Amino acid sequence: MESGENKMCPSSTCHTGALLLGVVQSDKKIALLQTPMPVTEDFVEKAFKAGDPEKRLRFAGRCAKSGCSQWTGSRCGVIDDAMKQMEFAIDNVALPKCDIRPDCRWFNQNGADACKVCPYIITDTRPFFREHHLVDAEQ
Repeated sequence: MESGENKMCPSSTCHTGALLLGVVQSDKKIALLQTPMPVTEDFVEKAFKAGDPEKRLRFAGRCAKSGCSQWTGSRCGVIDDAMKQMEFAIDNVALPKCDIRPDCRWFNQNGADACKVCPYIITDTRPFFREHHLVDAEQ
């Protein structure tokens, strides 16, 4: 399914030029925006003043491939791990609307099932270590 080199990471950091994809809800599931918003320098400044933006918001940016600690050498390990953990929960999940799907690393790597898992992944950007947490899909 993979084609081209300019894939989008749907779990990027808050930075100028990124896209705001969604908001973390009280149940820790991501509510995707109807239309992603370009992230400006002013937005970044305000978002960081309120704490770690990735704990409250979901961003997309260019996939860094080997520049990311989650890159396995040939693919993104985040979505592979998430899909293994949530295998039981994706059968009856509707495919969410998503404007980045055609260019999304996760979709191009694993197809529509990646999209079903995506709203359950929260990005953690603590210094020196980046992790993605899954929320309980049955919440």
